[in-house]
Amino acid sequence: MPHELFINHDLNYVHLTYQGEVDFEERKTARDEVFQACENNGMARALVDMRESNIRMTEQDVVNFATNFQRAMQLPNYRLACVVTPQNQVENLVEIIITLEGINVKYFLSFKDAEHWLTAV
Repeated sequence: MPHELFINHDLNYVHLTYQGEVDFEERKTARDEVFQACENNGMARALVDMRESNIRMTEQDVVNFATNFQRAMQLPNYRLACVVTPQNQVENLVEIIITLEGINVKYFLSFKDAEHWLTAV
């Protein structure tokens, strides 16, 4: 499975890790699992680590994926931190679109920086 989901009870966030080849369907499934885990655990924070993955999505896939974060709006004070590599250019567009949708999201090159931002408030 290209993704794994963990609950970080100590820092109160859902942690998603991708590995290997990840396509549009995988991203949608993982996104929905994150929302469900947040709802089930009373959490409004998620950290997505994509450093060990190769995201395979078309521009249309990116738009479809990034414009379907409505469930995040139902989680008060939802924050999403993503850790990427500099080579993962497609995520620049994802970040812009999700932000325009009104979701508090920020991308990082460092896991430590992402976790710090996510848990700072």
